[in-house]
Amino acid sequence: MPDHIVINSVPMMGDLVVPAVMHICRTMPEVKITYRSDAAVADLSDLRTIGVRSGPEPVGERLAIRWLGRIGVTLVASQDYIARFPLPDRAEDLRHHDFASNDFCDAQTPWSRWLHKHVEAPNIVFRTNDETLLRQAIKSGRCTGFLPVSSLIWSGELVELMPARDEWASPLWLVHDRHANAACRSVAKELADMMSRQLM
Repeated sequence: MPDHIVINSVPMMGDLVVPAVMHICRTMPEVKITYRSDAAVADLSDLRTIGVRSGPEPVGERLAIRWLGRIGVTLVASQDYIARFPLPDRAEDLRHHDFASNDFCDAQTPWSRWLHKHVEAPNIVFRTNDETLLRQAIKSGRCTGFLPVSSLIWSGELVELMPARDEWASPLWLVHDRHANAACRSVAKELADMMSRQLM
C-alpha cells in the first residue's frame, strides 16, 4: 500500500512547494501526497503531516523543526493595470490604487502589516483565502497585490508595481512530529532541501 503524506502550507507557497512535490512524486512513486494551502496551523499528530509555516520559529517539544529561509514578496500588477494607474514613487502614493489581499488576519504576515499601515480598507477591493484566485484577481487588471517574487518568473504578464522590500519578507519553517513515519521524514527532508535552495 502507498504511504499517504499531507503537506499543509501557508498560502502563496505554490510556486515553491508544487515543483518540489512533483519531483518527490517522481523519485518516490510509493508515496502519495496531498497538498493543502491553509493559514491555520495543521495538526501533526497523525505522524504523516508536514507543515510549512511562516513567522516566528514554531515551538513544541514534539516538533522536528527546520529553517527553510525567507520568502520574498513583491507588489505586482498586470500590464493593463500599469497602463491605467501611475507607478507609485512612495508608499503614500498607494492611496490611489486598488488591492487584492489574502483573507487572513491583517497582522499575520510582514507584507500584510505593511499594506494595512499604508492603505485604507476601502482600497482593498478583493479578499480571498485561495492563492489561485488571488493571482487571477491581480492578472485581471482590476487591482494590484502581493505575490512571491517567483511569480514574476512563472507569470510573464505580471510586472513589479513596487520593488521587493526586505521588510516584506517572511521566515519559513518546515515542521513535522518527531515521531513521524519514515515516509513523512523522507518527504520532509527532500522538500526542505529543495525549498531552501530557492529562498533568501
